[in-house]
Amino acid sequence: MKKLILLSAIFAFLLITSCDSGSTEQTGDAVIEDTPEESSHIRLTVLQTIGVELGEANLVFGRIVDAVRTADGGVLALDLTTLNVRRFDSNGDFIASAGREGSGPGEFQNPRGIAILENNCLIVSDMSGGSIKVFNDSLVWIEDVTGFFPRPPFTVRSAGRGVFTGLLPAFDREEGLMGYSIARLEAGNPEPTVIYAEDMTPFDPSRLGPFGAESTPIFTSGNSGNVFVSMPLVDKIDIIGYLPEGEVFLEISEEVELVLKTDEELADEEAEFEEFASRRGSRGGRMSGIELTFDPILYRRSVSELGIDNQDRLWVRLGGYRYPFWNVYDMSGELLFTASLELDDPDIDEMTVRITNNGAVAWVRDPVSWPRLYLIELP
Repeated sequence: MKKLILLSAIFAFLLITSCDSGSTEQTGDAVIEDTPEESSHIRLTVLQTIGVELGEANLVFGRIVDAVRTADGGVLALDLTTLNVRRFDSNGDFIASAGREGSGPGEFQNPRGIAILENNCLIVSDMSGGSIKVFNDSLVWIEDVTGFFPRPPFTVRSAGRGVFTGLLPAFDREEGLMGYSIARLEAGNPEPTVIYAEDMTPFDPSRLGPFGAESTPIFTSGNSGNVFVSMPLVDKIDIIGYLPEGEVFLEISEEVELVLKTDEELADEEAEFEEFASRRGSRGGRMSGIELTFDPILYRRSVSELGIDNQDRLWVRLGGYRYPFWNVYDMSGELLFTASLELDDPDIDEMTVRITNNGAVAWVRDPVSWPRLYLIELP
């Protein structure tokens, strides 16, 4: 499960040293049902909302696919429609942007994930471009890291100075297998240095695209280098904590009640599946001749997100709630408190909340109104 690969010291030095350099407010007031005592439960509030339906171009988002808070309290947002990363300060004012459509330096083809490393580098995973693109804290392009096989990681998380973790896709065409590995990557090297979790299963085209996440673990890491992996279960919280070198130091295991998906959720999944099947070639593309069958998982997964804050607390979002709700643990696995985010927003159940050492930001990928960012205050 764990393997070590020799790093390139030259690449490590270059990436570690190259990146260092010198709206409206809204809060939620909904009532929680079956909530722990107030002394152990915290309701999070929104500090700032960024984004407008019409108006200044830099404040109009197309499709936000990832976002992360910056060390100075601002935020970086990756927009798949405009194919760029935009930076805003803590007041919601636009500062700068990087990227555009293309295959040249600093350009994107299909960017999916971003992370700010401890040395202030910004990394962007560009799936179709086959690279991790590296920018400094002024959003100036530094380099492309290539050589990933078969593709660069879909999701990336900071794991320290010039270090990150990623979810790497894996395929074995000879054996007809598909799977993943969650790995540590360092300083310009496409080869993982530690693999924390991996799995290969028989190829199932129905589990590609949007449905792959249903059967893939969720993970996170922080600047300490510790990595946490949550297995894709529906009746149990099952989290393993790894030290940077791969040794297990924490296990959290708790049974939870099964929560059925609603008819609306299943209908939305079926519509997304049909769109994916059509796009991917069941009508003449690369997957022509392969029958795709809609076979949904009927229950919501027990853990939907993980995050680590600047106090080294592990935030575990419980998937059974229809709004963001967390169990928050210390590094010994002790439950410190629970927390929730409740807004008068029709998309609250679909909201992604990214919690890192720099703070928390929330957004909805495909909202019924218009895309926006919520800067969240953490306790």
